[in-house]
Amino acid sequence: MVKKVSERKEELISLRRFFHMNPEPSFCEFDTSKRVQQELEDAGIPYVTAGTGIIGTIRGKKDKPVLALRADMDALEITEKNDVPYKSQKDGLMHACGHDAHTAALVVAAKILNENRHELDGTIKVIFQPAEEIGKGALSLIKSGNLNDADAFFGIHVQPEIPFGKIELSSRAVMAGSSNLFIKVKGSGGHAAYPHECADAIAAGAEIVSSLQQIVSREISPTEPAVISICQFHAGNRDNIIADEAVITGTVRVANEQTRKQITEAVKRVVHGISLARRVTSEVLCDPATPVLYNSPELYPVAVSAANSVLKDSVLESKMRLGTEDMSRYSEIAPIFFAFVGVGTERPLHHERFDIDENALCVCAALHLEFAREYFKRKGGV
Repeated sequence: MVKKVSERKEELISLRRFFHMNPEPSFCEFDTSKRVQQELEDAGIPYVTAGTGIIGTIRGKKDKPVLALRADMDALEITEKNDVPYKSQKDGLMHACGHDAHTAALVVAAKILNENRHELDGTIKVIFQPAEEIGKGALSLIKSGNLNDADAFFGIHVQPEIPFGKIELSSRAVMAGSSNLFIKVKGSGGHAAYPHECADAIAAGAEIVSSLQQIVSREISPTEPAVISICQFHAGNRDNIIADEAVITGTVRVANEQTRKQITEAVKRVVHGISLARRVTSEVLCDPATPVLYNSPELYPVAVSAANSVLKDSVLESKMRLGTEDMSRYSEIAPIFFAFVGVGTERPLHHERFDIDENALCVCAALHLEFAREYFKRKGGV
């Protein structure tokens, strides 16, 4: 099947460029979803929808096992600065995380699998998932009930820091769990010339931001991966008025649930302690968003064999990444495996000049095919 992918390289590139030029934000992937549905219809692959999400079904010689292959479709609120013919045509939106590549690769893989369905010892479900970037898309498809029969899930992410021709795999945790951080500080405003008559929300908020950085450095073991990042601070509306309110948001990333619990408790303690000291009140939410993504040891040999079938001697051991992925949600149903495909490009994910080596599209599509072939071979359909 790998050869069949190389024969469709131009189709892969064309699809990827269409998606790249037409990025859409989370849960608003309307045109993307419409194009994927049209591709599946043209290939004769039946599907169901859940919002903008799509689940196609390819039935092989046997009903079971059921393997689900997943791609994400949403883009980011970033203005692209690449000067390329396929540059984003939508101001303020860009595929800066490779979801255009993921979607194109799975569309072509689905077509090839469907053309060869009579050779499959099981059933394939192809998942085109919305809203990965906000960590809610997988849950929306799980709630639809259309994935309850899946026996395993497989997904791919392109990675710019991995050289082209290499694939990172691991049989342990590979991506962090995340929590959404929201803090509202309420003080008492007034004239900037008379701060003693006020309770300054900005001053208290700034102290909170500074102190939160010490939680990881002073309360979490140095050998335990964890991050607290404050990404927004909104307060005030004029340069001579002391702000009475500040809103602070960010993200927490952890490698295990005990660390999540420890950081959540520490965040609340620090915020409330500073608020008391600075005569303000506060509201704190540090709510779990995505679980830690643990690759199934059972599926690891399948992934290794698949990767070596696509590219000989391509496998590297995957490191733990503090990025998060709602692919982890599918582990609520069945074992999951997530692979990282090298695209060897200069810019990191979520950068306004992120792009990929389009030769990697063939690798991604072929990896889906080989994972399916190897999985069914080892499981033996029933």
